[in-house]
Amino acid sequence: MRKHPSARATVSMKARHTLYTDVCQRRHIEACGLLLGHIDGLGNWHIDRAHPLRNICNSPVYFEFAPEDILAVELDHPGAIIGAYHSHPGGLKVASSTDRDNMKRVNKEQQIPWIWFIFSGPFNGTFQRDYEQDTNSSLIAYHHYDTIGLQQITLEFENAQDDGVRKP
Repeated sequence: MRKHPSARATVSMKARHTLYTDVCQRRHIEACGLLLGHIDGLGNWHIDRAHPLRNICNSPVYFEFAPEDILAVELDHPGAIIGAYHSHPGGLKVASSTDRDNMKRVNKEQQIPWIWFIFSGPFNGTFQRDYEQDTNSSLIAYHHYDTIGLQQITLEFENAQDDGVRKP
């Protein structure tokens, strides 16, 4: 799959820490949650926070949010939900067919401009070292566009040392 040539997602250190902590704590099921921030005028996503949600399926191969959990986040942070994340504990490094169908449904059919993060396992010491050493080989981002379909999105990460942005 090609990366979209211009779209970017910038992830804050706070959001990144929450994402990695959640995925490591729920290493045997698909950890999941929402991404909070804003989308700029060029269609780039700026993720300020991650908000873990329960996987009501409690499954290593499927996740589902409870609608009331999404509503609670929306009520607490109006207009701030800009995406979702989940993990693949078994190590699948691409979006599954279920993921692709859901992305298309939300992005294209429902016209909700979310970005989608997928973490691929296994979530062991190597995964944690990736985070600590400032690499992100286990994280991929997607968005389904009306005209060009599902595309990988370039990720950039805030740098803790200088609060700047580091490209992967």
